[in-house]
Amino acid sequence: MTSMDAITFQVIASRLSGIVQEMQDSVFRTGYSTVIRESQDASCMLLDAEGNIVGEHVVLPLHVASLPEVVRAIRRAFEVDLHVGDAFITNHPYESGLPHAMDMAVASPVFHDGRLIAFCASIAHKTDLGGVVPGTANANARELFQEGIQYPPVRIVSRGEPVRDIEAIVRANSRDPDVVFGDIRGQIGVARLGERRIAEMIDRYGIDDVLAAFAHKQDVAQRRVRAALASWPDGSHEAEAFLDAGPDSRFRFHVRIDKTADRIHFDFSASDDQADSPVNIRPPLARGCCYYALIAMIDANLSNNGGIAR
Repeated sequence: MTSMDAITFQVIASRLSGIVQEMQDSVFRTGYSTVIRESQDASCMLLDAEGNIVGEHVVLPLHVASLPEVVRAIRRAFEVDLHVGDAFITNHPYESGLPHAMDMAVASPVFHDGRLIAFCASIAHKTDLGGVVPGTANANARELFQEGIQYPPVRIVSRGEPVRDIEAIVRANSRDPDVVFGDIRGQIGVARLGERRIAEMIDRYGIDDVLAAFAHKQDVAQRRVRAALASWPDGSHEAEAFLDAGPDSRFRFHVRIDKTADRIHFDFSASDDQADSPVNIRPPLARGCCYYALIAMIDANLSNNGGIAR
């Protein structure tokens, strides 16, 4: 960290939280669908160049572990082929860690003097992305491909110019194309808003202090979590629940939690294997459940600090 004083750090940290809240308000105002405008099924984040959270105001806590995976999937797929003005979409649960195929993530890289420094990203549920049933959520699905078209990370805007081929594919695979793409455009606009606010922050405080605040913000949250864990008694605990997914389908969810010193381990290996019905979740969602439980038990303000989901 630079010689930045504690007050400057807190100002930058609060500003990052404020940027995400502004993004969140914007995505709700610009949403075409009632899913976003009324149900508010959308979350926004700021992440560093590696996909670590530096600012969030997540409406749905289980999104906390998904957007980092989205950014890392984009980095894997495109490596150094990232440019100013780009934006990417993905809804693929396996390649990008999304909760389900109806959730579409939009992420845009942020650069300073040619250097990748951050990503502005959001997740929002879409009204229809194809598949067997209207609305895409197929309760009788037996494979991922029955839950609509799957988009790995793909570029929807290239150097500031819309990629019309991708837009055409999205529209052709939705029963509600104008609403779906209106929501996607709103998410792209939210990413651009975040980029502008980060640029303004850098102009005021300098790139060194901003990047130092990114790293320190995560370290502060991690230290707070470890300090809280260290104050809890050591021990092992187990719990389980069952989900009925049909007259002949009952699935066991089991967790063993081992807490030692300032570390905690969640073990789900005794749960039932993958099911042939749409009740499965990907590892990022399971981690999000664990993060949310810790945040709720330690301090709700941790949800705006990043670091816990590293």
